[in-house]
Order: sequence, then C-alpha cells, then structure tokens
Amino acid sequence: MNEKRPFYELPLSYPTVNGGDIQVLRDIPYLDVDDPGAYLDLYLPAAEAPQAGYIPLLFFHGGPLPPFGERPWPKEWRIFQDYGLLAAANGLAGVVINHRYTGYEGLVQALADVQGALRFLADKGEIYHLDKTKRAAWLFSGAGMLLNALLADDVQALDCLIAFYPLLDLMHIPQAAEIYRDDELMALSPLSQIDRIPPQLPMLFARAGLDRPGLNRALDTFVKQALYHNLDLELHNLPQAAHGFDMFNRSAAVQEIIERGFEFVKKEVRGSGS
Repeated sequence: MNEKRPFYELPLSYPTVNGGDIQVLRDIPYLDVDDPGAYLDLYLPAAEAPQAGYIPLLFFHGGPLPPFGERPWPKEWRIFQDYGLLAAANGLAGVVINHRYTGYEGLVQALADVQGALRFLADKGEIYHLDKTKRAAWLFSGAGMLLNALLADDVQALDCLIAFYPLLDLMHIPQAAEIYRDDELMALSPLSQIDRIPPQLPMLFARAGLDRPGLNRALDTFVKQALYHNLDLELHNLPQAAHGFDMFNRSAAVQEIIERGFEFVKKEVRGSGS
C-alpha cells in the first residue's frame, strides 16, 4: 500500500517535464536579510540565452500560510518546481519566489517582499541572463492579494498576468478584519483597487467552480468590474474543479488550462504563440 504523500510532494497536474539540461539556480537571496522567506529559485532554459536574455515568468505562491517549520517553504514544493521546469521547457526563465505571507498580519510584509523581488530582478537580472524589459507573473490562491504590489508605480510594468483561483478581497474575511481597519482592507484588496490595473495589461484568470463561495463571489465581482473598466481579461471557468485544481485534479480540462497559461504568456511576451 502506498503511503499518502504530503501535499507539498504532489506534482503538477500536467505531464512531468524531464529536467535534462535545464539549469536550476537555487536559494538566491533577493533581499538583504537572512530569511528563507526572501529567497528565489531560477529555472533557466537549456537553449542559449537570446541577446536580450530569457524572459522571466514569476510564480507567486498563495497565503496566508502558517510559519514554516517541519514542512518546506513553497519554492521547495513539487508543484512549484514542476512549474519552474515547465517554464524553462517553454523557453522562459521560471522564477519561483518565496515571500513572507505567513498570516494576514504579514500581508504588508509580503507586498514589500514582492516589490523587493521585482527590484532585485530588474537590478541583477542581467547576471542571470534575464530580459530586463519583459516579464510575466502567475499568481495562485491567496497570492491574488499581491496584485497591488505588481502594479506599483516604482516597479517595471507587467507584460501579462495569470491568476489561478485567486483571492482578491479581504473585506469579508473575519481574521483580516481583526487586524485591519475597513479603509486598510479596501486599500489592500485588489477588488477595491481595480481602477489601478492598466487597460492594456493582458490577464488570464482560471476560476474553480467548486471553490469556496466567498472566494468565488469576490472573483466574480472582480470580473464584472473588469468588464466595466474594459480591461483585457480572458476568463476560464472549470465547473468541476476545486481550489488547487492544478495539484489535485488531473482531468483533461485542468491540463488544458495549464497549457493555455503557458501559451498565453508566450503570445503576450513574444508577440506569437511559438
């Protein structure tokens, strides 16, 4: 009988990529602090870097997550390692980033971490043969709350954004309401800040039809507001999928949306689907 594996050892719900000659650079500190929550891993394609460098695709794990002890930080989870390898296999530089969103009270720290990672990649990217003019981001679950950091005025603009089953609003989460005032909750919630999203930013969202009602209610409101603001949004609804479908559901529909995500990034950052 096979022992049930812990969730962080579960692979991506997509055919495994053979690492081959993909170069993996682990435990790169992106902040001047000695904290595993401020490290990232790079997955670089086997092919020689183009003159402008590899286009980085940034993966942000969700939260809030409990403080890490016995279990590894997210960049060590099998699913994010698979995403990094798959990015490199698609000719992109997979950037898997830890951040310190270990409680709702840590959201402000996580936002600062994300901006620190973006500044690090802009300043030091050439060392790792990364393109300094293009980048894409892929958010999962509670990482939807990090969207505001990606749109800050002092960071490089995104070329495209993907979000799988994202949390986009804190207004109706009791644990967050115990920490922040209403005006702070609104300022932190992407749903309340949707007018900050550039109309020209291509976005792809994947909705889990069987997700928590409150999470989907916020996502559905976000979609309506995105249409009202005439934003560039591609929405996919997976009616039979639950939260974390790319880890727990190996259906054809899930594999198709993962594949569509990489096609979307390549099209938007390169100008073609090749």
